[in-house]
Amino acid sequence: MQVVTYNALVGFEIEQVRKTLNLDQSELAKRTGISQPVLSRLEKGKASITIDQLFSLCAAMQKSPHDVIEKVHRSVEAIKREQSVQLTTNKEIGPGAGAFLSGAALGAVLGILLSRK
Repeated sequence: MQVVTYNALVGFEIEQVRKTLNLDQSELAKRTGISQPVLSRLEKGKASITIDQLFSLCAAMQKSPHDVIEKVHRSVEAIKREQSVQLTTNKEIGPGAGAFLSGAALGAVLGILLSRK
């Protein structure tokens, strides 16, 4: 079974918005005061994003936090309908949890799931 965390979904969406704006992580880090290594961990879902970080990142990208969370919510709903993907929190991930999805792999799975009706 493949495993996706809420943090990975939020991070993936932030990464997508950043790339759409043709920003690299270094530039977004400068705009927000979040270090580039922390931003990388947030985008990969390896760190938990705070509300402060979410609002700071969204402001720097001129994106509403609501829009980011709404896209994540649609992804969550699509994943809940899929039996081969488990949605969990970072704290619940343990040994034998399955393949953790992030980055391009997560994007591919979401592309398939969100295209289904």
